[in-house]
Amino acid sequence: MASIQFINLTKSYGKVQVLKEFNETFADGEFVTLLGPSGCGKTTILRMIAGFEHPTSGEIRIDGQLVSGGKTLVPPEKREIGMVFQSYAVWPHMNVFENVAYPLRVKHAAKTEISSRVERILSLVHLDQYAERLPSQLSGGQQQRVALARALLAEPKLLLLDEPLSNLDAKLRETMRFEIKEIARESGITVVYVTHDQTEAMAMSDRIFLLNRGVVQQAGTPEEIYNHPVNPFVADFLGKVAFYQGMIRDGILFLPDWQESLPARPCDPEGAVTVGIRPENIHMSREGEGIPGTITRMYYLGDTTDYRVRVSQAEIRIIADGASRSRFQLGDAVKLKILDRMIFPGENLQDQLKIRT
Repeated sequence: MASIQFINLTKSYGKVQVLKEFNETFADGEFVTLLGPSGCGKTTILRMIAGFEHPTSGEIRIDGQLVSGGKTLVPPEKREIGMVFQSYAVWPHMNVFENVAYPLRVKHAAKTEISSRVERILSLVHLDQYAERLPSQLSGGQQQRVALARALLAEPKLLLLDEPLSNLDAKLRETMRFEIKEIARESGITVVYVTHDQTEAMAMSDRIFLLNRGVVQQAGTPEEIYNHPVNPFVADFLGKVAFYQGMIRDGILFLPDWQESLPARPCDPEGAVTVGIRPENIHMSREGEGIPGTITRMYYLGDTTDYRVRVSQAEIRIIADGASRSRFQLGDAVKLKILDRMIFPGENLQDQLKIRT
């Protein structure tokens, strides 16, 4: 397969710089996700890997070979890359076999080679029983797998996926996340996946690169980025979180809106801080020790129940298991325990939610 190396990579359109210096290596066989809001630069990186865009400065090397940089621009068809877009891009007049076989037919491959390779790829994406069907006879997820099979047929070094699941319904997206991850694992191919959906990124990636306005805010495994975000923007983009102003002095964390004090940790900075708390990291009970509060709202969602609890001047969000609904009612007095929290230096949250530039 292939590794990808980026050296001082930038991209500008006129005076607008959409990607600032990007220095990283994607390892051979790694599943990397470029995650971020619209306009953050993730698709620009993908298009430069593919050769559709030329960097303003810097280099891209695939397996050590310079493919973009300076006066060098290796065309897309010479890069041994497979690409799957948001649209399925399958031909409606061709059946599944013919759609997948098309790249080999263009190269005038032998019929026996076409047959054996297409059958193998269709088996890999679990479509071998649908070989004779037209796209109109397939579900959206099956059509996306046809596009994926066609991209894998040429045995590319890299597979680039640009928002491939955004046109699917929620349940199908969930199924396809795991199918694509499993296909990537079985084929051993290096994958670069672009999405704005943090759940997709968390479920599929070996590493996530979270970008905004052309700057990588944080890179790491899903666990690293979710549990140890480097700033409030990262914490807010990945998962649910509420922020509160706090003050740490002499080993004590004071939360003014809560009118509560908690022991600070040795690693926590002194002075004004922003405290991030995820709703699943608060335990709620009827009795025992804890911060007193009152349930003001509750929403049953099946597998979870989403609560709002009034604590002094703050309304706290808590997500508990669905069965907890039978134990609590509106107006109940409860006790809260914070199981985990994130501490960021400084008190101006709006400035902190702006990205590093």
